[in-house]
Amino acid sequence: MRAFIVLGHKVPLTPNFSLNDLPGSAGRLDILCRCVTAAFCLSHGIRRDVTVYLVLQNQIVLRLEGSWLKHLNPDERSTAALIQKALKAFRAGGEIESTPGIFVACGSLPDVLKRVTDEGLTVYWLHERGSPMRQAELKPNAAFVLSDHLEFLPEEEAILESLPRLSLGPLSLHADHCIVLAHNELDVRAGLASDRTSV
Repeated sequence: MRAFIVLGHKVPLTPNFSLNDLPGSAGRLDILCRCVTAAFCLSHGIRRDVTVYLVLQNQIVLRLEGSWLKHLNPDERSTAALIQKALKAFRAGGEIESTPGIFVACGSLPDVLKRVTDEGLTVYWLHERGSPMRQAELKPNAAFVLSDHLEFLPEEEAILESLPRLSLGPLSLHADHCIVLAHNELDVRAGLASDRTSV
């Protein structure tokens, strides 16, 4: 099982944004949409063992479950439309399923971290000043925390400071590219492990 926790600092908390202006009126929602695509989409399928948490302004959490996800296409606009539907369905209180596999509720980064650790995942903080991922010992059931186009806020860093930091290289990368690289690293390791057991 894998999870990706993406912090959206400027994404609106209401559905009142234009699907034709995701970088502007939607607070760089285009970045979060690309993260969703990177987390789930394969060449001819969807990763079913993945969960994505989009933490919007530390107030609303969208949870996307690969095992139940439907209607996901590899383009930003249609993914943004699914997120817009989730925000339309949002009500203060319990979690609501807006479309198959997409859930929305009040929540914050600490809430998501507690949930994934309770589910048995080891949480890693993707950070430019972390230890190289290729040299790190990684648990197969892993969750990765990353930010949108903005730096982590001081209060977010305070929450994450006890987590192991992992770096994906010497250059600053886009969040969706980080997800692809994290997937690839775990895919390669899983493949090597299965090769060893089959010999």
